[in-house]
Amino acid sequence: MEQKELLIQRVTDFSGIEQFECGITQMDNFLHEHLEDCSKSHYCTTYFVRFEQDGDIVALFSLSNDSVDIDSDDFEDMRIGASGTDLPLVDELFREQFEQKYTYPALEITYLAVSKKYQSMKIGSAIIDIIANMAREQKLSGCVFLTVKALVTKEYSALSFYEKNQFARLTSTPQFDVWPMYRTLWPCE
Repeated sequence: MEQKELLIQRVTDFSGIEQFECGITQMDNFLHEHLEDCSKSHYCTTYFVRFEQDGDIVALFSLSNDSVDIDSDDFEDMRIGASGTDLPLVDELFREQFEQKYTYPALEITYLAVSKKYQSMKIGSAIIDIIANMAREQKLSGCVFLTVKALVTKEYSALSFYEKNQFARLTSTPQFDVWPMYRTLWPCE
């Protein structure tokens, strides 16, 4: 099937979300019971993804500002290709100073879910690329990385999906039922 263009719509009206199901019970329950409150409380901004203006919700995602702590070992792993993400594009005259910072600005993919009807169509990967472009194009603040807390439970794990999309594990073990991960927005060529 040829991939249709995805329409991204910032959510102001959450009606219609009750019909959305991604098939992961924990995620569906959260989306139906709490996502609207999170968005209205300025915790995140939510977007619906559709193929046409008033069509089915194909997917949804929420974004929040974040920062990521990366140390010299993480940069070395990026340098040798062991981390799963790329070394950030930085002027080489500034690289040493850049890599000595404690935290780096990031945009967090707070929630990402694809409808059961549209899974296995690479829509999730396309959305990550759209989010990366949104982060690169925004002019409000600096942003070096995308971050995500990948859901990892007995029933479901998003870890391999994010690894396939160039995210690296930020910690050596999960934190409760999520695994913090990051991806470089401005990779070295």
